[in-house]
Amino acid sequence: MTSLEFTVTDAVATLCLRRETVGNAIDVAMIRGLHAALDRIQKGDSGARAIVLTGGGDVFCSGLDLHSVDLSTPHARQRAHFEMRRFMDPLILRLSSFRYPIVAAVNGAAVGAGMSLALASDIVVAAESAYFHPSFARLGMVPDAGITFHLARCVGANRSLAALLLAEKIEARTAAQWGLAYEVAPDAQVVERARAIARQLADGPTAVISQIRALHAITFDNTLEAQLRAERSAQEVGLSADDCVEGVRAFFEKRDPHFSEH
Repeated sequence: MTSLEFTVTDAVATLCLRRETVGNAIDVAMIRGLHAALDRIQKGDSGARAIVLTGGGDVFCSGLDLHSVDLSTPHARQRAHFEMRRFMDPLILRLSSFRYPIVAAVNGAAVGAGMSLALASDIVVAAESAYFHPSFARLGMVPDAGITFHLARCVGANRSLAALLLAEKIEARTAAQWGLAYEVAPDAQVVERARAIARQLADGPTAVISQIRALHAITFDNTLEAQLRAERSAQEVGLSADDCVEGVRAFFEKRDPHFSEH
């Protein structure tokens, strides 16, 4: 049985982690499966222009599959760490800068690297019973998979540091209050709500959405002057396409815009 379920409906690709017997824990095979799915979406033949990432059963992702890690000696631990990082780090980078927007439907626990995986998406929708658990310190491990980067940008430096040091569960409602999750949905509706958001993004101006995501990614590294230059450059690219014409026409005609597919 594959560890990843891939479906496309209404231009939205749903990637569902399928290792329910181990809480959808991450191993190398799952990471390879995610890369393969992203390859297929990137080629364009699937028709997908937005992605929903979720977990099978009642867990989003329980983190790294510790059963697959040899802890017997320092050398074995370093070897296992190197092997996982060789696949996981490129995945986090790829998700964070992918061509199409990604919505995480956190349908249950998002623990350790599973929380890192959720935070690599653009928008997080959490089920009412879901929680986020940056559990690394409790395991005697340093946080990884980009969580120190993404969490601080979601909730602020002080709150992020406290969450990582204390390694306590963050319930869905608290996550929304902190800005970690965009919204909370009833358990039975969380995936469909995430798909609705993804469909809205898929129907939007793809190139413009890509530019917005790219601008947002660099905003904490730029001065205001540099960010203004980046915005100006991106706007010039957008004005050369037809989507802005359609958007303005739709505004004056009081209708929904119909953007081109690309």
